[in-house]
Amino acid sequence: MTLTASIVLLAPVSPAEARWEPVLGRDTMARLAACETGGNLAHLTRSYVSAWGFYKGTWRLFSDTPVHRVKHLSWDQQARVVDRAFWFGHTRNGRKQWPVGPFGHGCFKKFYREDANLRTRICNNRKQQVRRWCRP
Repeated sequence: MTLTASIVLLAPVSPAEARWEPVLGRDTMARLAACETGGNLAHLTRSYVSAWGFYKGTWRLFSDTPVHRVKHLSWDQQARVVDRAFWFGHTRNGRKQWPVGPFGHGCFKKFYREDANLRTRICNNRKQQVRRWCRP
């Protein structure tokens, strides 16, 4: 029997990355991913990609990672793309890409209707980009 050892070198994490927290919180994001794809980080179909089941065209607009490489991204990396697309948008090549919002996801709509804490988290968020998606 032969034992082999592996050394994993981790790239340094910037202070901003180290303190990043998803707008919906990790628990809700995990529930959303579980609902959409069973939480499968390698999810890839003809039309959808990522643990959150993003339409490939939407993924291309909000991520610098090609859809065939998404499976190599960590949970946090994929979740950041979700935050970008849902709430904040981003600028690429000098062109602002506005957020598409969270209501395109069936699981999010379901959770929003059923979970008063989720509604409160969005409607009372300190960031205006998130509060604008508050629905009665």
